Amino acid sequence: MSIPIGKMITVGILPSPLKRLYYRMNGARIGKGVKFGLLSVITAREMEIGDDTRIAPLSFINVRKLKLGKRVKIHSMVAVDTNELIVGDDSSIMEQVVVGGMLTPRSRLSIGKRVKVFPYSFLNPTEPITIEDDVGIGGANYIFTHGSWQSQLDGFPVSFGPVHIKKGVWFPWRVFVMPNVTVGEYATIGAGSIITKDIPARSLAAGSPAKVLRTEEQYIKRHTDDEKDGMVRKMLTEYAEFQAFKGERQVRVEDANGTLIIHDGEASVRYARAMNELPAERIATYLGPLSQEQRTALTVAGKSWFDILGRTSRHSTARGWQDVRDFFSRYGVRFNIED
Repeated sequence: MSIPIGKMITVGILPSPLKRLYYRMNGARIGKGVKFGLLSVITAREMEIGDDTRIAPLSFINVRKLKLGKRVKIHSMVAVDTNELIVGDDSSIMEQVVVGGMLTPRSRLSIGKRVKVFPYSFLNPTEPITIEDDVGIGGANYIFTHGSWQSQLDGFPVSFGPVHIKKGVWFPWRVFVMPNVTVGEYATIGAGSIITKDIPARSLAAGSPAKVLRTEEQYIKRHTDDEKDGMVRKMLTEYAEFQAFKGERQVRVEDANGTLIIHDGEASVRYARAMNELPAERIATYLGPLSQEQRTALTVAGKSWFDILGRTSRHSTARGWQDVRDFFSRYGVRFNIED
């Protein structure tokens, strides 16, 4: 993988509006609000970038086909050199992630929605790597789809094969994935593990090589709605404390008659288990799930809303909406965003 110095000091130095124009003139489809950082460069025969996506400074992408969804974030000093890169809505590739290696006609990295690839990871899509929605790839993870060095003719092992990481999987730091592996939905892998074979869904696995330590029944707790309600109230109370700390201002919490209200000016938040009336506050949060009629009523009334059990929120530029969304993600609560 070579750094495209020539393009970085020509196309890369253009301001974001001119860079958008340059790529569009070369056939790219680029949505509204897309921003390109200084010295960032994309080389692609086919390019499609969704609304409000950000490419940070000093990142470069060299592919034949590129498709980035809405609100995707490619952070600083990310390097991508492969055949095809697909990234779904609201996903992030963080600082100093490298995607590349030996090419084949099948080389492809496909990332779903609400995925985060943390810093210093190396992904080798010689064969396809598929990462489904809501996956967390922790820092300094290594995902390989080929393993070869010594001569296969002399009897040494050579391995090529895809890697498929299914929905909701969590890899913490320093997980190593070998070729021809599928990790089942919502599986959790212990830090420092080496995955050499398939991992069952919703299990806890760890070790070198990784082995299942707990099955779904042993690992995942089942909470009642009352317990979930208490958890959400605690999350939002901590959110209010954080907003007061971050903004160095007074944020008042009122919890009475089944409703929790965070008084924070234009960014005030109301929480209740169910929606019985339109809230006065601009940001409305419900345990839910809400009906489609309730969601529509909130949207028509100009409210920013979160349906927690429905795992859905309405995209908003209102003050506080992004803060609430980001804070919920601290607890693994993520939302499909309606536009």
